[in-house]
Formats: sequence, C-alpha cells, structure tokens
Amino acid sequence: MSIIACRILEEELFHVISLETAFDYLLVTDTKEAQGLFRRLKAVNIHFASVPEDKISEMLQQTRSSCKSNIFKRLFINKPPEDFILVVHVLELGLHRDLTLLRKGVYAAVEQMSAYSDGILLFYGLCGNSLQNIEKDLSHIRCPIYLLRDGESNRVDDCISIALGGNRQYEEAFEVCRGNGTLFFTPMWASNWKDLDAPGNRQEDMETICDSFKRHHISRIVKIEKGTRYDPTFEENIKKFADMFGLEIISMTGNAEIVERCYLDAKNAIKSVCK
Repeated sequence: MSIIACRILEEELFHVISLETAFDYLLVTDTKEAQGLFRRLKAVNIHFASVPEDKISEMLQQTRSSCKSNIFKRLFINKPPEDFILVVHVLELGLHRDLTLLRKGVYAAVEQMSAYSDGILLFYGLCGNSLQNIEKDLSHIRCPIYLLRDGESNRVDDCISIALGGNRQYEEAFEVCRGNGTLFFTPMWASNWKDLDAPGNRQEDMETICDSFKRHHISRIVKIEKGTRYDPTFEENIKKFADMFGLEIISMTGNAEIVERCYLDAKNAIKSVCK
C-alpha cells in the first residue's frame, strides 16, 4: 500500500503511521519534504527505511522473490517477515502555488507508484477542485486510488476540512466566524505558511501581507486544536503570527477521525483483495 501526502498533512500522516498494527514494514521516500516525518518517527522509535524514490520499485520487486526475508531483515532488525508493506511519499508544499502544477505533481506521483502498489491512499482534499477528477483522469492505472472522505462520504475540501472532521464541520466553523475575516491554522500551517506562499522576511513583504489582510478584513485566526497534537511549537507559532499581523486568536477542536478511518478502510480493502 502507498500513501501520497501533502507535507501540510504531516501530523495526520504521522498519526496513522503511529496506529498499532498500522503496517509490518514502512518505507519512506528519501526527500527533503520527508525530513520532518523522519524526525517524528525517530523520536518515538518507529522503525522505517528511507529509500531513494527511484529505488523503491526495484526493492519491492525483489521482495516478491526468494530474497524477501534477507532484504527486510537487513532493513528491519527484529521484525517478523510479514506481508503488509507501507510506502510513504511526501510531496512539496510549493505545488499549492499553482493548481495546475499541483494536479500534475500528484498525478505523476500516482502513476509512478501505481507500478508497484496494490492501492494508493491520497492524503489530499479537493484542493480548489484541482484533484476533483483524479479517479476519471487516472482510470487507466492498475491499482485502486483511495480518497479522503468525511463521515457523509463526501470528498473533503482541503486540509482544514480534514482537521475539523469534515466538510459540514468546516461550514459550521465558517458560520461561527461569519462577519470576521478568518484564517484557519493547524500546527503544520502555523510552522510552514512562509513555505507555501514564499514571502521573505523583508519589511516590504510583511507590509504586503498586512495590506492584503486589511483589504479582505482578516482580523481573526482560528487555532485548530486536536488531542493528537505532536508539534510543541504550535502555541508559539500561532502567537507569533497573530502578533505580527494584529489578529485575534480563537480555538476550535479538531480530530483525526477522517484520516484514521480512511487509512484503516483502505488497508482492509487491500488486504482482503490480496489474500
């Protein structure tokens, strides 16, 4: 099974990887975008192998031969030779600067990983409808694509909808904030907002953002708090951002229900077919 994930969903990705019996072996593509995930996994002693992207297919092909136990014994000490292998590929935040670029990047990753996957779970929402037609557009690939859906079986709009528990919860949050221009921040948003829009720290950059907030009447920031928070700098990052742009901070409760349920559903579906 493979997961293709946006780096903004690193916390949600770490959450499902941390579930008991989530996988037997974990391979993560060795990219710059995966460095934060590597640190989290090492901090809690979750065993994984970081593998160059162009080597994963070859490695997995070898696992289907008699070399399987030898390869994985070298990578995973004291692990039983079980069968469920999870491959994780984290894509860069910069893709979000252009929806056409985002679609091309995600589609390319799905096509590449479909060559060795029994199923691919996409850790993305609709993302401005850029991924709305992915099942139709990629209907020719050989493995199923699993998508994040809320409790009403609707595809989630974006990472904020995922964090709040679904599209309806996102709409309700907007209603609560009606009349106030509002930004919604998860821990990863709070620590990576500069990487997404690529502003610098120059004074003119900050003034441009302040002017934009004023034009759109942005006066409030929502801190989405979850019981599965792993970023100890969340409070500090939120306060720093709010102070920088003069925003009021309010809190809302989120959860990891969508990613957990969709991961387990995809895993069970794949295992039932591959028995």
